[in-house]
Amino acid sequence: MRTKPSFHLTQTDLFELEAESAPPYTVSAPIYDHMMREVDYPSWAKYILMLMKLAGKETRRSKIKDTKLCELACGTGNISLIMSKLGYDVTGIDSSKQMLEVAQTKLSRTRRRNACFINHDMVTYSSKETFDTAVCVYDSINYISDANALAQFFRNVYASLKPGGVFVFDASLESNSLSDASLFTQRGRHKGIHYQRRSLYDPKTKIHTTYVRVQRKDELFEETHREYVYKLDTIRGLCGKAGFNEKFVAGDFTMLEANNESQRVHFVLVKPNHD
Repeated sequence: MRTKPSFHLTQTDLFELEAESAPPYTVSAPIYDHMMREVDYPSWAKYILMLMKLAGKETRRSKIKDTKLCELACGTGNISLIMSKLGYDVTGIDSSKQMLEVAQTKLSRTRRRNACFINHDMVTYSSKETFDTAVCVYDSINYISDANALAQFFRNVYASLKPGGVFVFDASLESNSLSDASLFTQRGRHKGIHYQRRSLYDPKTKIHTTYVRVQRKDELFEETHREYVYKLDTIRGLCGKAGFNEKFVAGDFTMLEANNESQRVHFVLVKPNHD
């Protein structure tokens, strides 16, 4: 039986206590960057630039002024801010107001004016403005719960791009969810906030679930994050139906072709110049 919260012991197992449910990326937003501190965002951004260049996009700083880039599911803005520093005009989209508050605080410190953040669900987001490039990383598409919604997402991204525009996104495949590294338990403390995370994968439902417990003062919350694992061919087929031309699908942060055994794949798609 779970007991009521008692936090005087730092080694308390937060999963043995009663917790109030909270939507994903709400109460965890202030400590998200701390929990993800091992992620090398600058290297990830460099990899995205390599893929964009492969698709024919100019990535030299002297050539990208006024180039419009949209990051979908931008979170706390780590990739968006790196891209804006390089000179891109960046629009970051995310469904979590709390994550965007963190992103906006970081942007304010830079005093740069070539980035903005919009609170909107990425599946239904559409814009009168069109972009030269769109990116969506860190398994964000795995949060889309069914193939119909995923198809709608790809159609909307396609519509938001200029002819010749490039879309780079990644997806986590089943090999990643079956690996020891993705089935983790983590606990820590940051800025007086205790947290614990547990991750598990169900091969039958193809759902990878991460439970995040966050203790603030005398309150304990639990976020449930569900990622839906799609087959490589399913994603590839939906991208084609949306109208994209596939330039390359890279496996595991390499420049090698992805396959079904890859853990993380990056798609490089191009919107044709003529529909």
